[in-house]
Amino acid sequence: MAVLGFVMLLLMPWLPSGTTTGRHAAYALEVAAVLKTDRTAAARSGREVATQVDVAARTIVSGATRQVIALPDDLTLDVIASDICTAGNGRFNIAFAPDGRSCGAVINISKGSRDWRIRINWLTGFIDVVAPQTG
Repeated sequence: MAVLGFVMLLLMPWLPSGTTTGRHAAYALEVAAVLKTDRTAAARSGREVATQVDVAARTIVSGATRQVIALPDDLTLDVIASDICTAGNGRFNIAFAPDGRSCGAVINISKGSRDWRIRINWLTGFIDVVAPQTG
């Protein structure tokens, strides 16, 4: 048992630490799914629904389901949005109208040189995910 513990101690530095590339992608897709859920909820309910983004806390909260996505410390969250979406210092409410429109924004989730972008079109509310450039 002691030998196995010693071998594990030697191998620990080579084990991956932090958010893996695959999990990083999964966070971006999960955020896009929350945004799409809120857009659909606005259309179905006939009222505005807003997704809340807190850059400092690295959290995204669904306005429809109250689902919370908390990003780990090694991922950086950044939002580029109009003043209409701004709810305060580093906080944003990405609002979806019943007719599909939104206030529009770009959410960046990055780690090192990997930068996943979730774009929300202001006119149509269309949400797409842009993968990091390779090469």
